[in-house]
Amino acid sequence: MAKTKHDSKVKQTANKLKREGWKVKADISGFEQPDPIGEGNYIPDVAAKKGGATKLIEIADKKDEARDKDQHSAFRRSAAHKKRTTFEIKKP
Repeated sequence: MAKTKHDSKVKQTANKLKREGWKVKADISGFEQPDPIGEGNYIPDVAAKKGGATKLIEIADKKDEARDKDQHSAFRRSAAHKKRTTFEIKKP
């Protein structure tokens, strides 16, 4: 997937969450970078918090999902071990 298409979807997702009142960190310029997760220090594309809830979001197509399996597993594990935390993969 072209980096620009990926980055524009990350920005679109982050801005939408901001408008909905979430405190958003995103792995693109103009946003504070999300905290690293797991032993691999993986950075999610978007991390958002609101009212005690947390969302971890990755923008990935099928090819990215296959290549980034370890990273996505780390995000899933992290979300599963924290209260009111979800992980989702959005298509670009």
